[in-house]
Amino acid sequence: MRRTLTVLFLVGLSAAWSHAANVSIPTFQLLTRGLLDDGLFVLSTQADVEVKVGGGYKFGGELNLSIRSDTLEEPTNPTSVYDQGVVAAALRERLTLSSASAIVRDLFGLPFDLRYFIGEHDRILNGDLFPEHFGTPIIASDFRGLLYFPDGLVYDGVHVVDGTGLALSAARLAPWLFLETAVYQDAYLGAGYYSSDLRAAFNFQRFKAETFVGASFPQAEFGIYRAGALLYYATGEGGEFLTQIGVPRWAPVTDGALTMNDFFFLFEPRVHIGLVSLVLTLFWHPEYYVQAPTNESFATDIVVRVIAGDLTENAVSGGLESAVRLRPSEVGDQQQLRVGAAPFLSINSSGVLWDFKADFNLFPFDLTDLVTGYVGIRTQF
Repeated sequence: MRRTLTVLFLVGLSAAWSHAANVSIPTFQLLTRGLLDDGLFVLSTQADVEVKVGGGYKFGGELNLSIRSDTLEEPTNPTSVYDQGVVAAALRERLTLSSASAIVRDLFGLPFDLRYFIGEHDRILNGDLFPEHFGTPIIASDFRGLLYFPDGLVYDGVHVVDGTGLALSAARLAPWLFLETAVYQDAYLGAGYYSSDLRAAFNFQRFKAETFVGASFPQAEFGIYRAGALLYYATGEGGEFLTQIGVPRWAPVTDGALTMNDFFFLFEPRVHIGLVSLVLTLFWHPEYYVQAPTNESFATDIVVRVIAGDLTENAVSGGLESAVRLRPSEVGDQQQLRVGAAPFLSINSSGVLWDFKADFNLFPFDLTDLVTGYVGIRTQF
């Protein structure tokens, strides 16, 4: 029944927008890992693909279709013998409706846009707002997505607006300013639970900033709250600094005083000398993300990348990445230290970015888990 309704909806939408439809692919990530498993070399592929269809200007609409899968190699059709894992994989690998929205521009003749959305509306504080709304070069960190988070949570921004609601935005009050407020039934919290977020972005030549505050009710005793900021500065002499800091979730009475575990923190200085770049990334994992516990308290990543070439100007870039990762242990409060090094190569082929990476696990040393190979495909449209 759901598939039939989806098909009818797509047919009707296609007919309505056939004269002015725009198709884009905002997200396209495929990541294949190769590693030894009980003496066998096993390939496993993850996918995160999103297709956006939109049309019209004065009254516009958008439809997002997505495929997200952890194991594309699994059978896509359930077998005659019921297997819960196979059925779950088959359902995940179907093209699904991830979001739909309609927008009224210049509401009542004023420089405001009103959007009604269902599904994922936006990710806050990941840096994508600046090229999308201001047309700036990309400032976001590469330390996100499947390539850096192939297991468990995939971090991308501090908060995700997902649900059914309204968003009022002002992008034309000033060429350097963007404002938006959203009120919605929160998909992560469930039916009957509502969230509201207010954010602002400021774009200048060398300095850029984005900040937000939000709340959800009824939750905990007096609601749950969140806030954060993204700060970017370019020195103009080959230096850049990016900071993303925020509290994805905090219940004042239930959780008590704020601690470091409540924070999402990413700090990334970048130095460019000719064709060579040095990028240091420090990432502190939060205790909560997308309204749920992460089970990653005290987890920390320190990654240093030496890069030759720039994919925005060159067809090929590569280098060496070294990483120190601190992970919480399953036994008590002990921490597990992991050290790795990974040579990598990236190729820009007609808008498709190919990532090749060999991740060597240097500590703790284990011959059966010494190296993991990655082949990734991503696009930027």
